[in-house]
Formats: sequence, C-alpha cells, structure tokens
Amino acid sequence: MRTNWMNTTTPARVAVAVTSLAVTSLAGTAIVAATPAPAATPAALSISGDMLIAPGVHLLNIEAKGLRTSSGMTTGTYVATVKNGSMALPIQVKGPVTCIYTDATTGSLIYPITGSTPDILPAGARGAYAVQVTVRTGNPDKVGLMGPMPTSSFHGCHPGATPYTFEGTIETK
Repeated sequence: MRTNWMNTTTPARVAVAVTSLAVTSLAGTAIVAATPAPAATPAALSISGDMLIAPGVHLLNIEAKGLRTSSGMTTGTYVATVKNGSMALPIQVKGPVTCIYTDATTGSLIYPITGSTPDILPAGARGAYAVQVTVRTGNPDKVGLMGPMPTSSFHGCHPGATPYTFEGTIETK
C-alpha cells in the first residue's frame, strides 16, 4: 500500500526520516567496518649535516632520523644545533619526528619542538610549535625549513621549498 506523503502527520514524517537515516547509517557502518584500512608505506629518512645560507656560512647542523612502519606509526628524533660559520654554538632545538615523507630524491619531516639547550622552553610551549624540514639530493643537495608554526597548522608532511645548500648526508627509503 502506498502512502500519500502529504497526508501524513509531521511526527510520522520525522519517524520515517529518522528510520531511513538510521538504516542508511548502519548499512554504511557495516561497509566501512568490513573494509580494511590501507596499510601505510614503510619509509625511513636520515639527515645529518649543515644548512648553509651562503658559501662557507653554516647556520644550522641537522641530525634527524625518522621511521614509518607499515601500521603508520612514525618515530624518530631531531636535533638542530645553531652554528656561527663553522663553529657550533651551545644552542639546540629538539623534538620527536612525527611525520615523514620520502621518495627517491626528497625527504621531509615534521617535529614538534619539545626541548632546547639551554632549557629555555616553557613547559606550556613544549609541543605547541613545530618545524618542517625538507631535503633534496642533487648537485648541490638542498634544504629548507618552515616554522616554527603552531603544530596544529601542519596537515601531513608533503615537501616544502628547499632554498639553502645542504652539506652532509641524506638517506631516504
């Protein structure tokens, strides 16, 4: 029997709409639950060397290692040491690697700033700001930094610009 929709009461229309929505939602949930999540592509990134802002002018030493497992878990460490020319200064910024991107010639990582030497980072600021580091192999190798910016402003770690020369080793897998 067909019901004339216009002749039904508002509560009856609401009940039909809610029931239809619930059935659709449950069917969609069953489909989503039955579909396995895609496996993440394992990746590794290692950066060890100096960022130069001009020939012979070393500004930052970068030591970073990151690893992404097939389950999507990313781990690693990052330490940047400020330099004055070729002399390391006793100033460092540190943090865990939380995102990596790699391909044959490019690597990118994001690390929230969780520590510094000297220890001047206020407790409330730890992890609130992050930095993205992108490296590219070539002749010469290149590096670029983006940040610090609020950690929440990063959505993935697709590579950024690499305007500076990099002297050191870059390994991507």
